[in-house]
Amino acid sequence: MGRRDDSSRQSNVRKEPGARRTAFWLSVILPFALGYFFAMGFRAINAILAHPIIQDLKLDNFEVGWITSLYLLTFALVQLPLGVLLDYWGPRKTQSLLFAVGAVGIFIFGLATNVTELALGRAILGIGMAGGLMAAIKAIADWVEPEEIPFFNSVILVAGGVGSLMVTMPSKLFELEFGWRALCFLMGGLTLAVAALIFFTVRDKPKPEAEAARASLWDEVVSLKVVYSDRFFWQVAAMALPFGNFLAMRGLWLGPWQQHVVGFTPLESSRYLLVVSIAMILGLAGGGLYGKLAGFLRLSLPNLVLIATVAYIGAEILILLNIATQGYAVWFAFGFFATVTVVLYAVIAQHFGAEFSGRAVTAFNILVFMFAFVAQSAFGLILHLWPDSSGSGQPVDAYKAALAAMIVLNILSVVWFLFMARRSSHRPPSQPA
Repeated sequence: MGRRDDSSRQSNVRKEPGARRTAFWLSVILPFALGYFFAMGFRAINAILAHPIIQDLKLDNFEVGWITSLYLLTFALVQLPLGVLLDYWGPRKTQSLLFAVGAVGIFIFGLATNVTELALGRAILGIGMAGGLMAAIKAIADWVEPEEIPFFNSVILVAGGVGSLMVTMPSKLFELEFGWRALCFLMGGLTLAVAALIFFTVRDKPKPEAEAARASLWDEVVSLKVVYSDRFFWQVAAMALPFGNFLAMRGLWLGPWQQHVVGFTPLESSRYLLVVSIAMILGLAGGGLYGKLAGFLRLSLPNLVLIATVAYIGAEILILLNIATQGYAVWFAFGFFATVTVVLYAVIAQHFGAEFSGRAVTAFNILVFMFAFVAQSAFGLILHLWPDSSGSGQPVDAYKAALAAMIVLNILSVVWFLFMARRSSHRPPSQPA
């Protein structure tokens, strides 16, 4: 099939002469790493923007949750056609176009004067950032040998983690000095610059002559039944729920939680968010190390993710009970153990093989972001509907009830994983059960 047939045309860049290797880093890795840097930054920036936007536009918690979660909704909905665009146009044109759309979204957001305009800007931004990781993975898969993919994927993931880091204290300091709208305009301009960089510097893979029979969008949709009828997929898909809940918290509600429940100032909160981002980077950088650790412990990678998820839930419980939250350890554990879930993308791709790996990974990604969308908007709805006996407008009990609901769902996902593990064979779907 595609990967094996094209292997003779692909370059093993880590074994090439230095000049070609440098060109690969400059023309593929660097542009797409910058793209994912901004995609992750936009995903998390509302944890910084929420407070000034609420004050400036007099929003309530439900409106903030809904507006922010629209990014996750449109991001998820674009995943299905994204695979077709990457196949038809290639990652260079697809990512450049989407980033230009994303820049329009953040400009609309920065100019917004009401809830409708904020929601429109955030929704368009979600569309624009939808290809941040998948386009990079596609470009890497086009140019390197299979055994090198995890290394280069980890480089892209670390770049995204650094993007999340940059929207903590540095962005907060910029916002305090120049305002939240100026921060949006700055990021919009930088997004356009990255779109141009990708379009003019990324190298397209030479297309094979026999590429007439491409799958249509309808073919892609129909073939998803192979993924969604697979028991092993539904076992590991259970971990999409805790990961989605983490993205919902990290993308918006973690900052307000730290301020209203723990009692941090906005600047102090940005420092603790920085710790979470550093932990995320280290978790994402694990890459192939998780495979070695799983082998040393004689565990499968899904079971390693399960253990990390249990540790993540433990950190959530400590945060809920406000235990050790004045220190950094619990926040580090919260960020680190949640991101170990990313190893499942490789597990799913390997399970389904080259023919279905793209659709399978995208199917998992859709679940992650749909869960994140529901969690983020539901959290805001709980805050909005909760009776405010203190008159502060930010009832602590509402925050705790919302996080407690997340924890219960995360525990149920672990139970589901264990239940499906007894029914799943982890046999490739093309083989007879």
